[in-house]
Amino acid sequence: MPQDAYTLRYLCEELNSIFSGGKINRITQPSFDELVLTVYTGKGTEKLLLNVNPSSPRIGIISREKDSPLTAPNFCMLMRKHLLSATILSMELVGFDRIIKIDLMASGEFFDAVKKTVYIELMGRYSNIILTENGKVLGGNRGINMFDDGVRPLIVGKDYVFPPVGQKRLPQDTNLIEIFNGCTNEQLSQTIVQNVQGIAQSTATEIASKYFAKSGEGESDGKAFFQYLNEYLYSKQYSPCVISENGQIKDVCVYPYECVSGQVLPFDKLYKAEEYYFENKEKYKNYVNKKERLNSIVNTLLKKVKKKLTAIKAKEKDADSCEENRIKGELILSNIYKIKQGDKECVVDNYYDGGQMKITLNEYLSPSKNAENYYKKYNKQKRTLVALKPQREQAESEQNYLLSVLDEISLSEDIKELQFIEKDLINAGVIAENKKVNPKKEQESLYRNYKFENFVVRVGRNNIENDKLTFTAKPNDIWLHAKEYHSSHAIIQTNGQKVPESVIVFGAEICAYYSKGRDGGKTEIVYTEKKNVKKPSKAKAGFVIYENFKSIMVKPNKHQQELIEK
Repeated sequence: MPQDAYTLRYLCEELNSIFSGGKINRITQPSFDELVLTVYTGKGTEKLLLNVNPSSPRIGIISREKDSPLTAPNFCMLMRKHLLSATILSMELVGFDRIIKIDLMASGEFFDAVKKTVYIELMGRYSNIILTENGKVLGGNRGINMFDDGVRPLIVGKDYVFPPVGQKRLPQDTNLIEIFNGCTNEQLSQTIVQNVQGIAQSTATEIASKYFAKSGEGESDGKAFFQYLNEYLYSKQYSPCVISENGQIKDVCVYPYECVSGQVLPFDKLYKAEEYYFENKEKYKNYVNKKERLNSIVNTLLKKVKKKLTAIKAKEKDADSCEENRIKGELILSNIYKIKQGDKECVVDNYYDGGQMKITLNEYLSPSKNAENYYKKYNKQKRTLVALKPQREQAESEQNYLLSVLDEISLSEDIKELQFIEKDLINAGVIAENKKVNPKKEQESLYRNYKFENFVVRVGRNNIENDKLTFTAKPNDIWLHAKEYHSSHAIIQTNGQKVPESVIVFGAEICAYYSKGRDGGKTEIVYTEKKNVKKPSKAKAGFVIYENFKSIMVKPNKHQQELIEK
């Protein structure tokens, strides 16, 4: 996103109008990179977030409370010591760079008011929050008592020094005229980023594109573009928005950038647009991280189960020759008069298939002992097969369960669904519960609920929900499930009415969409009355057997418009 000086200038104007004159009455540090100042503004209480996470540094207002550690970190304690009850005087952008300065008036040790300044440097991996007094560093979120690339010392008690800007210049620097001269569209956007302070790539691309659209030339005129750049940066273009594409939040801008494609969601304030953007970005990041973690856990367990199943099948294959050993024992006894001790083998008539069988003998044992050995092998292999059968069935059940969980994870659409899957794995004893995490009040599952032709269709989102949905339904409700794939369970609530075929198709299409077969075209869906659905003894969540069913081929359809909002 263009979290650059161009965007921050607008944001600072908004925040200054809200927080100027406000009093800080609470300071928390939810994580190492985040600091939250709760400020009474005179009109109410607002939470000012200072986030210097290298991947997404920002400053803005948040409406929800963030969980904080029970013991406040050292930096949080430092900020509380100096800034609690302080009054915010102003918030402004420093020069034309990604540094925001917050001036405050705080009480001194002897009740004298002392002016203090907080600098928020939003500069990628060099992002920092630094508290100063009279130009001297009092402390910082990171980098204090250390050198930044050996160029910029940040030491408590020493003068605060702005970060080095390298070869970059302020937009008003006339030396840029020569640099801008003779650039093509693609070259110009890169030239802006490399030579002008505080401009992100997307903003540079937008400026270059608009300049060439206006001038109609193939190459830039240095003087003309220098003038255009400054007019653009300091003119009022204000229509905050969030841009999304294919349902995913893509960017947030001061106004809709033509170079950023997607659907535009307008906001009346930039700080509201940024809060919406970052909250959704954080949710998606947490969702992706949890999805990858659960996938990794389940795949690791699946490898172990497959390895175990391979070993069991190998033992079963080895024991499958038990009948042959029994027959050899019988044939030796039947022909014992023909066999002498010292024979290494014998060829006898096999009265089971009418042919002949060659039998290997131990030359040091008598014929009867050789027969006894074959019977012992037979009995041992028979016992092995009996013992291996429940082991194989259990391993196959575990394998099927883990495969179904993988399907659930791939079909999940938000982090809440993943949390239910994780709970299912904990209840099944597959993974251990993390007791270090503070327990939160469990939210009741609401399924996916649809309304179509006065019928309610409910769809489970994971194995736990599938079980709960299926076995709380009424006997005459219609139950649906994909035939060849793992899928969500769906229930059509009949309320004693006959269900039209159109409603069956509707429920089947949703069931097909939330199945592993949704990418393969048409999917076969089975349906029956719920009374025909049973759960085997000791079966894991989501596993059922059914009878007296019919089937229908449908194309997967999410039917988002008929979804009842929770």
